[in-house]
Amino acid sequence: MSIKIPRTVIGEMISHSLEEDPDECCGFLVGKGDEVSRLCRAKNIATDKRRRYSMDELEVMQIQEDADSTGEQLVAIYHSHTYMQAHPSETDVDNATNTGWTDPYYVVVSLVEKTRPVVRAFNINPDKSVVEVVITTDGMAYTTANG
Repeated sequence: MSIKIPRTVIGEMISHSLEEDPDECCGFLVGKGDEVSRLCRAKNIATDKRRRYSMDELEVMQIQEDADSTGEQLVAIYHSHTYMQAHPSETDVDNATNTGWTDPYYVVVSLVEKTRPVVRAFNINPDKSVVEVVITTDGMAYTTANG
């Protein structure tokens, strides 16, 4: 299983993460099927932005409507971890399963090493299992080394 994210979109996620650091950033990757075409930033409205992210329901609906109007869908939810590795936290898994948002992929940008951000993608399943998904970009697998 894989998700295709253009290098430019990966760059935009990393830029957004660094701009919001030390707070977590969040948003959506929009496209068709498993292919991302663009990024839509969202405002993190969590009380503790350094450890959590939360999006305004109205903003999420507006992003969804925008995607629908162009024949696209919300392919993935992305957010940053400023002090943790690029893997969904227990809170991330609980939020995904409690809200029923287990269809989109989850992309996490880790800023543990600010000069070498790590980007990884996952499926969070209704049973709370987490499975890593390969990120492909420009016809090749994305890794930290060639990112």
